[in-house]
Amino acid sequence: MKITPMSRLTSISLAALMLTGVCVSAIATPATIQSKTLQTAQATAKKRLVVMDFDYGTTNSYYSSYRGVGAAKGISELLINELVNNGTYTVVDRSKLEQALKQQNRTGSMDAGTAAEIGKQLGVDAVLIGTITKFNIEKQSGGGSFMGIGGGSQKTKATVQIDVRLIGTASGDILATAKAVGEADQSDSNISVRGISSNSGSSNNEDTLLSAAVDKAVSQMVTKLAEVSKKLG
Repeated sequence: MKITPMSRLTSISLAALMLTGVCVSAIATPATIQSKTLQTAQATAKKRLVVMDFDYGTTNSYYSSYRGVGAAKGISELLINELVNNGTYTVVDRSKLEQALKQQNRTGSMDAGTAAEIGKQLGVDAVLIGTITKFNIEKQSGGGSFMGIGGGSQKTKATVQIDVRLIGTASGDILATAKAVGEADQSDSNISVRGISSNSGSSNNEDTLLSAAVDKAVSQMVTKLAEVSKKLG
């Protein structure tokens, strides 16, 4: 078979185009992979956060007994656990926080500037400081009697409110604020016949109600902080 100059030129041109395509693909593929890897890393990057023990915004007898460590520290620890489980932030272990506070001889409540200093020392992006503004038990009673037969009821309600501020360590500015309120209640009723009472409901357990209210407030706060994370640069 005789190959004409034109056929030879066509074959060479096709081979050159195929070789060019392979080279371009070889060059573009690593760049594409690198770009996707960078995008994935940016999407999965988490802000590093440290949670300070909360302050007391109100006082009552329930504060000192809650979770065996007091309401402020107890709720702070519970929030840390839930934030870790949520996975939105990388949360610094509180042992590192306690060590940093001890080194600087810091105790009690902190302002934004002091919190930012502690945050820088721990290498975090933000510090969460907060106040427990409500940690209450309220009781309401009602009832009446007729011809020696009476009835009564009592409602017990627990309310827990947490207010927090997210402080940026780089600027010391307040990046965001959030409030969460948890409530739990229980009602009991009893019937009295000529002074002899019969309780038809379960007895009130104030600790249980407070724990339920705390769980609701903390869960709500975790959700709000997850939403806040999307706005942080």
